[in-house]
Amino acid sequence: MGTMKNTGRNIAITVICLILGTMVAWQYRSINYNESIATYENMRVETLKEDLIRLQRSNAELRNQVERLQEEVRLYETAHAGSDEAYKNLLKELDIVRIFAGLTDVKGKGVIVTLEDDFFTVIGRDIQMVVNELRAAGAQAISINDERVVAMTEIRDVSPYIMINGRQVTSPIVIKAIGSPDQLEHSLKMIGGVVEALEFEQIKVTVKKSDEIVIPRIREDSTVLKTDLLTPATSK
Repeated sequence: MGTMKNTGRNIAITVICLILGTMVAWQYRSINYNESIATYENMRVETLKEDLIRLQRSNAELRNQVERLQEEVRLYETAHAGSDEAYKNLLKELDIVRIFAGLTDVKGKGVIVTLEDDFFTVIGRDIQMVVNELRAAGAQAISINDERVVAMTEIRDVSPYIMINGRQVTSPIVIKAIGSPDQLEHSLKMIGGVVEALEFEQIKVTVKKSDEIVIPRIREDSTVLKTDLLTPATSK
């Protein structure tokens, strides 16, 4: 009987030990699992932190790049605006030069002076007197029988004609001038002035103010557009 009791006790102890061992093993596995989960989570957090740091650095670099590009665009726009302004100024200067050289039609207020034969024939000197007075009075453009007067325009007698820009003209001579109408008229009609001198020589003179005078550009086939013997002079 005693032997059977001991055997049953041993079996019970063995079963208990097995149960306890199994419980300890499961507990150990649970602890290891939890530690693995914690380690993974820690690794994940560290990885996310590193990714966040990389993204922040990348964003900072992108912001710097955007700022550099914006600055380049601003500089380009400034340079472009400056270039446009310089281009406009250049075109403006070119227009002034073309007007001064007589290469473009012009219009404005001024006077129309007509010289006609009366007792004596109109000659080149008579025309030159009127042109010089108009220039002195501030005329900015002048024509003689629609021939534009420029720096190289000739006014000379070739009887029975008067040569203007290589073209033959005769009376009546119509001289148009753009400028202040009152100033031009006053300069021509002043006492002892051009009109009085011409009328004394028996030349019929009329001066008419106009609000719109059109003066054509120099003819392309005129004698004043010759530059084949000219070359730019450059300073050393």
